[in-house]
Amino acid sequence: MLSNQIVLSSARPYVRLKLTHCTGSNKQLICSAVYLGNNQIHTSSKLYEKKQTQKTFLDRLKQFQDKVVPEEDYDKRPSDLEIKRKDLPPNQPTLKERIKRDEWHMFFQEDEKHGYYTKQPLTLVEHMAKDLQNPKQALVASFKTLKTEVSKFAEEQKRGEYSIKENIYKACVIDGQRNKEWGFQSEIEMDEWILTKDSDWGEGYSSAEFQLNDAGSAGMLTGNLSTRVPNDGRTDNAGYVNISSVNQRRSFGRLKLLDHWQNYTHLTMNVRGDGRKYMINLKVRRDFDVSWDDRWHYPLFTRGGPYWQYVKIPFSKFYMGHKGYIQDRQCPVPLCAMQSISITLQDKITGPFQLELKDISLHNDPSGDDEEHAYEKYLVQSFWIGAGS
Repeated sequence: MLSNQIVLSSARPYVRLKLTHCTGSNKQLICSAVYLGNNQIHTSSKLYEKKQTQKTFLDRLKQFQDKVVPEEDYDKRPSDLEIKRKDLPPNQPTLKERIKRDEWHMFFQEDEKHGYYTKQPLTLVEHMAKDLQNPKQALVASFKTLKTEVSKFAEEQKRGEYSIKENIYKACVIDGQRNKEWGFQSEIEMDEWILTKDSDWGEGYSSAEFQLNDAGSAGMLTGNLSTRVPNDGRTDNAGYVNISSVNQRRSFGRLKLLDHWQNYTHLTMNVRGDGRKYMINLKVRRDFDVSWDDRWHYPLFTRGGPYWQYVKIPFSKFYMGHKGYIQDRQCPVPLCAMQSISITLQDKITGPFQLELKDISLHNDPSGDDEEHAYEKYLVQSFWIGAGS
């Protein structure tokens, strides 16, 4: 009977019926069906779409909840049993440290070091809370610090660091003049450098030492580079060792720029390597947080063997990168804002390494380099994020 038959078309695919008998034609499909009840049939397309939207929202909310870490769990880290079972580096970071290292923002950068601290600095509120525990002691310490900084400022005045005449004299660099920036012949000079490696942060297995060689004539960077990736579910690649010069400071904690670099044309080094490729990185002061990770790079190819190697690199050969990625929009190194230099080994080759450094110097040789910048400057839209400055 027609009353016991239901006509189904493609307009209502959401109706759920139990089919018992079907006959077909070119125009429509006539099926006998059993009614399953109102609780199993969507009476309207709007109700169906509403329920689907609610289901999608709940799924997304559940995924979001999995990514939220309660504040009481910030100090949690893998247990000793898990570290031993997975053979992880012993100094695994806490959840808070992982969040700080992994977070990324497109339009601002909260932390210049991305959470990679050997000693976590205190916030302003934490400093105030610490000082309020013993206000008298904090006041006495403040006056001692002020006295020390004033003495440093007086010494800087005597050395002529703020003298216009002295600065003009330093800026008058003749052709062929050299200026030694760093030496590696004493422990005091070695303290001007910081050694870091992936194992320092629990993100790798590399080992390294930076110390004077047996003759005391050069600094020697030695160790073993390991590209083995820890099984922590977070680290994608491993295997790097880096030495970086310490930022120079004036009195009252002011950053001292190496602005005299703009009077020279080349960077020179006396090295003795092992045949591996290292990377020289120049860091300049950047005013905006999104450009804090800008660096200028150039590879250092070592020959290996018992002989010393003299390296002379024009500043025009350094190319710009951001977080290790070469930028489309290139520009020369702003030497007037030079801040520090670093040398990195990250050639993805597991094994021992050794690099000796005798000195790092500047050389003014205009005849040896007649170009401002060695690389093409592509036309990139100014609003592109990550295109450089």
